[in-house]
Amino acid sequence: MSGGEHASEERAIAELRHDLRTPLNHIIGYGEMLMEDAEDRGDAAFGGAMQRVVDTAKELVAVIQNTLSPHKHHVTEEDLAALREDLRGPADGIARDAAALLESCGEGAKKDLETIRAASARLMELAARMMERPQQPPPPEGKQPQEKLAGELDQESQRVLVVDDNESNRDMLSRRLERQGYRVVQASGGEQALEIAREGGIELMLLDIMMPGMDGYQVLAAMKSGEALAAIPVIMISALDEIQSVVRCIEMGAEDYLPKPFDPVLLKARVGACIEKKRLRDLERKKTADLEEALRTLKMAQDQLIVQERLASLGAVSAGIAHEIKNPLNFVTNFAEVALSLTGELREEVGELTEDVREILANLDQSVGKIQEHGKRADSIVKAMLLHSRGQAGDQQKTDINALLSSDVNLAYHGLRAQHPDFNCTIRNDLDAAIGEITAVPQQLSRVFLNIVTNACHSVHEKSKGLGREYQPEISLRTRNAGSYVEIRIRDNGKGISQENLDKIFNPFFTTKPAGVGTGLGLSITQDIVVHAHRGELRVESVEGEYAEFIIKLPKESAPGSPAAREV
Repeated sequence: MSGGEHASEERAIAELRHDLRTPLNHIIGYGEMLMEDAEDRGDAAFGGAMQRVVDTAKELVAVIQNTLSPHKHHVTEEDLAALREDLRGPADGIARDAAALLESCGEGAKKDLETIRAASARLMELAARMMERPQQPPPPEGKQPQEKLAGELDQESQRVLVVDDNESNRDMLSRRLERQGYRVVQASGGEQALEIAREGGIELMLLDIMMPGMDGYQVLAAMKSGEALAAIPVIMISALDEIQSVVRCIEMGAEDYLPKPFDPVLLKARVGACIEKKRLRDLERKKTADLEEALRTLKMAQDQLIVQERLASLGAVSAGIAHEIKNPLNFVTNFAEVALSLTGELREEVGELTEDVREILANLDQSVGKIQEHGKRADSIVKAMLLHSRGQAGDQQKTDINALLSSDVNLAYHGLRAQHPDFNCTIRNDLDAAIGEITAVPQQLSRVFLNIVTNACHSVHEKSKGLGREYQPEISLRTRNAGSYVEIRIRDNGKGISQENLDKIFNPFFTTKPAGVGTGLGLSITQDIVVHAHRGELRVESVEGEYAEFIIKLPKESAPGSPAAREV
């Protein structure tokens, strides 16, 4: 006999052993559950009759195992004929005993006794057909279409998944597990089992090896090949008890292996052990994830301390510069005031002036007035720098939002032009004069406007680099009176913000700019100023590649309990 023929015969013997033991497994499994029920209700006669049925079935399992042993490489026709005769009488006796018990049992036991009768009939049918081997075996008993699609299953009930193409096998095993306190989901094939497993909630899979289509080995391989399903423990269950099958399943990643017919005590112990191991593994993974999150938070806090230290150093430098600038600014504003008074005295002393002299003096008054105006503005900026460098936010005061916004936009625009002389952008103003003044901290709102407008200028500048003259950079400013609030909208037609980043832009240290450009704190501080310090609202709308628009709502009056000088 060639190697191929030898392997083919071994497979045929294994399939025959599997087919003959399957109905006996049903008889033993349902019989033991009926014995337990009889013991619970104190029916000794019924329990004794069922004990005889179960003992007969176990004896037949031993006969099959002896004749069709996995260690036998060849079974003769004489062996099969003898086995058929050994099976006929006891199988017929089981059928008669089950029929007799049906006449005296209650409604609850009838279905299980009918299953035992059907199994004994199936056994006699298989015994009669044994001489036809190695032809294809008849279709498995009780083969049914899939009961439910994965999406129709109750998520709350998904604990233990029983996978077997034989309906009686599934029912028997499920009932045994339910008696042990488990919630059970069934699958009649490999594809359905994988669908249910992907739905989630499965603690353990009990998987039959021999199934048509996708067999147990293939299901196990699919489970262990992907990260999503690999964590679900699998116990293989089959009437094939060859050592090669056990080794192959364990090597492929199965947690354990149970032969059919299974021992209820062993089943309970191994299922419990597998679920406990999974619980411990899940707990370990959670602790690892918690540690990684704690490490990430610690790293972020460390980065924040570094940035704060740098900002503190920058604040000290800014304070020094501001002090140095403030002294000459005082001279500028003071001497401008003196110059204005001198021109007035000059008019009085000279008396009658020619038209040219009057025009020169008027221009001089205008120029000195501009010097005084911008000197005072520069002085207010220096004061704001000093306040920030000292960690102070300033006091709430009546503030002209339109004027403050226009000034900050102009400052941001020219600040970028100082770095990039080729930068140009159209600023469109639509400012509602009916807003009037609101109660706010102007130094803080300047930070808000400068942060947003500076980002807008960078966005349109970056976009213009790729599009050239085809693109016209534009920033639109709009203010509106909204009852007790004012609404400020700052919109640019730059690169926009992706949907992925929209939820992150206000997070501290989040930035889309290259490394070393910005700290990622600007918009986080902006949100803190608007929402917490001024009890307002801040949101952003954007379409990536088209526009970004920041919408700010500020109360006209200070909210009760709002801090007058909150440090931000």
